[in-house]
Amino acid sequence: MTTMDIVRTRSKRLTVWLAVPLLAMTALMAWLHYWSSRPIQVGLGIDLPVIYGAVIDPSDKNTADLFLEEHPHSRIRIHHLYNDARPETAAPDLEAAIRQGVRFFVTTHASSHAAPSLHLFADGRALGINVSSASLVLSGEDDFLLRIVPDLRQEQIELARQVEQLPGSRLLVLQDTSNLAWTAPAFAIFSAALSASGRWTLTNHQLMVADFTPATLTELMSAPYDALYLLAGAYMPPIGGLAQLFHQFHPQAPILLTSWARAPAVFEQAGSAIDRLILVGHFPSRHDDHAVDGYLRRFNARFGYVPQGMTLGTRQALELLDQAFAQGHDTPEAVKRYLLATPTHQTSLGPITFDPYGDLVGGFHTLNDLRRELQ
Repeated sequence: MTTMDIVRTRSKRLTVWLAVPLLAMTALMAWLHYWSSRPIQVGLGIDLPVIYGAVIDPSDKNTADLFLEEHPHSRIRIHHLYNDARPETAAPDLEAAIRQGVRFFVTTHASSHAAPSLHLFADGRALGINVSSASLVLSGEDDFLLRIVPDLRQEQIELARQVEQLPGSRLLVLQDTSNLAWTAPAFAIFSAALSASGRWTLTNHQLMVADFTPATLTELMSAPYDALYLLAGAYMPPIGGLAQLFHQFHPQAPILLTSWARAPAVFEQAGSAIDRLILVGHFPSRHDDHAVDGYLRRFNARFGYVPQGMTLGTRQALELLDQAFAQGHDTPEAVKRYLLATPTHQTSLGPITFDPYGDLVGGFHTLNDLRRELQ
C-alpha cells in the first residue's frame, strides 16, 4: 500500500468518525426542536345554556379561534369541554379530559362548578386558569388552579362601596339561587360591608333568575325602593328583564349589576332601564380603553357579534399559557412556577398580577353608560 493509499484510508476513517457524532448531534437537535415546539392540548370550557333548548353561547370557542388565528405559531391546541348547568357534572368531565392526556385548562366554571372540582388541581396532574369563579373556596390555596378574577370578598366590598355613593336608604337585592356557592357568601359580605354606615335598609329576595315571571314579582318590585342590586351572573339575559321590570316602578332609581352581567343580551333586554344601569366590571369600558375596543372590534369583524365580557379573561388566560409554553415550560409544575415567579404579566388586554397563591390582585372599573357598550 502506497503512502497515498494510507492517507486516503485514514481520511475516510476520520470522515466516518466525524460524521457519526455530527449525525447524532443533528438528530438530538431535531428531537429537541420537536420536543420544545410540539403542540400542547388546552381544555377550554364552553357553557351549555342554563335554559333548556337555548342556543349555546360560542363566545369562548370563538375567543380561542381568534387567538390561534392571530398566533399561528402557538403550541396551543384546543380541547373543547362543554360545561353542563348541573354542578355535579363538572368534576367528572374534567377528570375524563385529564385521563385523555389534557394537562392544562382554561376553566370557565362558575363557583358552583369550580368548588367541587378543586381536588383535581391539588397534586400537579393538571393546571387550570379560572376566569369566572369568585368563590372564597379557591382563595389562598397552594394548588394548581390559578384565577384571573378577584374573589367575591374583593368584589362585594367594591359593590358595597358603589352603593354607599348612591342617594337614598332603601335597597332591594335580588339574589339568584342557581349559583348559591357564589351568591350566598357574596350577599353575606356585601350586607356586612354596607351595614358599616347604618344608612341602608336591605330587602333581600331570592329567586331563580333564569325562570322568573313578572307577575310573581309585581308586588315586591312596586314597593318603595331607592335602588336595586341584582346579585346574579352567568350573563343571563333575564337579568336585563328584571332590571326593566324594576325600572317600570322606579324610573329614576339606579340598578347595580355585577361584572357577570356584562353581556350585550343583558343590556338589550334591559330596554329603557339601560340608562340607569351601573356595572362594576373587571375591565374598563371599550370606549375608555383602546386595547379592549380594538379586541372587540376584531372579534366582531371576524364573527359578527360582540362577545360577553368573560371572554376578555379567556383571551388573557390563553396568552398567559402561550407565553409559558413559548418559554419552554410545558408541565403543570413548570408553568405554575413560571407564572408565580413574576407576579405581574403583561397581556394584550392589560396586566395580570398574581398573589403568592395564584389569585388575582386587581382593581375594578365602573361602567355607567352601558348604552355605549352596544355601539
